[in-house]
Amino acid sequence: MKRTRLSANERKSVILANARAIFAQSGYESARTQDIAKRSGVSEALMYRHFPSKAALYRAVLREVIREQDASYELLSLQELTGRALVRNLQTYFRIAASPEKSGVKEGFRLLLASLVGDTSFATLVYRRAQRLMNHRIALALQNAREAGDIVGREISVKNTSLFTEHVGTLLNILSADVDRTPYDGSGEELVRDAVWFCCRGVGFTDEAIGRHLED
Repeated sequence: MKRTRLSANERKSVILANARAIFAQSGYESARTQDIAKRSGVSEALMYRHFPSKAALYRAVLREVIREQDASYELLSLQELTGRALVRNLQTYFRIAASPEKSGVKEGFRLLLASLVGDTSFATLVYRRAQRLMNHRIALALQNAREAGDIVGREISVKNTSLFTEHVGTLLNILSADVDRTPYDGSGEELVRDAVWFCCRGVGFTDEAIGRHLED
């Protein structure tokens, strides 16, 4: 059977997809360009014609992940600055994190985790962008929720609130990937529910408010 010849753009996309998978699995330092080339079915020399260095290939992968995160920010942006919107957005976020079907999302989470235990540059970029794009609206929603009586007790900074939540989502994504080996009790919606309640209670939402907003 005659093999279909890929165009330059198609081959570049194949290399990028395989690089993303290997960087997510091994991290930047441990990933080997020869493994990326082999999985992509090309020589290293040909791969370097598309991406002149390992660093350039990694930057291309991260740019792709950033574009996907921007799309996620649009999905998770608070349309209402209320406690209900915060609770429901957490539910949506944890559903995305725990979804076994979204392989691209999982690679994004794994790249973030690999950066956290490596040079941290990508993780720092992601966190700073998230805070710049979302935290001012989260702050207003938290303030409105507190004034409405949905949130009580000691106030936690907006920065820590968003970071703690993101960390729960990242580990939920990594540790719930294999249903036979996950350390969590429950799966699917049960796991999403517990993550929502855990984070909402941490922020100070009352049980009554959490239940009411989830049932709306």
